[in-house]
Formats: sequence, C-alpha cells, structure tokens
Amino acid sequence: MKMKNKIKELKNIEDCFFEIDKESKIAKIVLEFSRPEDIFDQNYVTKQPILSDDFLEWIGSAFKLVSSKYKIDLSIRFDDLGAYTGEELQDIFCKNIDLEFKSRFSENQKRNRVAYGLIGIGLLFFVGMLLIRNLWQSESIWRDIFIYVSDIATTVTFWEAMTILVVEQKEKREFLFDLASRFTSIHFEKKEKE
Repeated sequence: MKMKNKIKELKNIEDCFFEIDKESKIAKIVLEFSRPEDIFDQNYVTKQPILSDDFLEWIGSAFKLVSSKYKIDLSIRFDDLGAYTGEELQDIFCKNIDLEFKSRFSENQKRNRVAYGLIGIGLLFFVGMLLIRNLWQSESIWRDIFIYVSDIATTVTFWEAMTILVVEQKEKREFLFDLASRFTSIHFEKKEKE
C-alpha cells in the first residue's frame, strides 16, 4: 500500500518546484542568468548570436521536469540586459529555435536515409539467403556458413534500422514537438531588485 501512496505523491511532484496553473495547464518556469552573453555561444561569429548548447539543454530539461500535459510559460531573467531589449532577445531566441528545428530535422532525414539503406541491405542478405538455401541443394559447410552469416546480417540490419526509425525518431520527434508547441510564452526580462 505504501508504494501506491508514493506513486500518487510522485504524480504531482512538479507542484513542489514550479508554479503550476492546473486549470489552464500552464507551468511557469524561471531561469536566471547574469547577462545575455551567458546564454550565447561565444565561439560563433554570426550576424545573430547563437544560443549555447548548455542553454538549449536547460530548455530541454524544462520539458522533462514538467509533465507533458502542461504547456510552459518560460521567463528568462538577467541581472543586466546589456545592449539588448527583451523583444530583441525574444526574436533571437525564436530564430535560434527555428535554426535548431531545421538542423535537427535535416539530421533526422539523414538518419532515415541510413535506416532505409540498412533495410535495403537486409533485404539483399535475406534474398541471397533464400536463393542459396533453395538453389544450392547439396550439403556443404560453405552453404551453411553463407546461410548463417546472411541470417545474422539480415537480423542485425533490420534491428538497427528499426532502432533508428522507431526509438531514436520518437525521442527526437518529442523534442521537436516540445520546441514547436509546448511554449505558451517566453519572456526575457531584467531581474527586479529586491
């Protein structure tokens, strides 16, 4: 009975950490930094600043910490906004999210092509195995080795393709879906002095 109670407690554990409006299904998350440069990758020399991988991981972490049934109202606060305004930072953020979405989408398409190539190779091994099994009637150690290796190669290539297409794609699709749809609003603002 204790285990059921513990599971019930864990079901809404995010309430202990974040302000959650259960009626509108919105979780308010606040991230604080010293200055906007802390969220940018300083190694890129670009027209617009590029968000750092660490900052994108913070965003991904926000998705994981709060149940997917809640949308996220994200506030990013700085001690000093520097030369930026909240609107400029929001525009930079949106463009970076679009860039991240595009690069992950392109990466997914490349992985899909690899998976389909593996399926094609697996089919070739499978057809080869069937042909050898049916056309090579005499018993031979070479026949058995070829059939055995073809069987393993078929299985391995199909499993790898399915791992890429099903498991990895699900994880990547979820992150892209979260980026595209789970934010209700994003605010960049200066911390209020206490």
